[in-house]
Amino acid sequence: MTIEEMFGDLYSIDIMAEKKTGEIVLFLICYGFIDGEEKTQRALLTKIEAYLKYTKSAEFQNKYLKCPIILRVTFKEKPDQLILNLLKTSHSWIMEYGVTLEVEINNKTIELLP
Repeated sequence: MTIEEMFGDLYSIDIMAEKKTGEIVLFLICYGFIDGEEKTQRALLTKIEAYLKYTKSAEFQNKYLKCPIILRVTFKEKPDQLILNLLKTSHSWIMEYGVTLEVEINNKTIELLP
């Protein structure tokens, strides 16, 4: 699979939703098996960074300044363990943006234990 087939456009938000409870959920959708190759890891980090930067944009801040933000990375099938490890180590970086990370595999939320 190509990077585009796995992650789509690395610089765009896949889906964004506002929950009735007020949280904003940004969905990063991953397609197919996500391998642990270095180029795949770099692409995922690039896409995550695009999401995080969007949360700091004037457009987003003007509309959702006080809303809790969730970044939900969703996989249709279990990715390579290196990808899960990457998400685990990226957790504190993501939190620096005031964003909560959630990981979902095959419609089930999983815990990224330290």
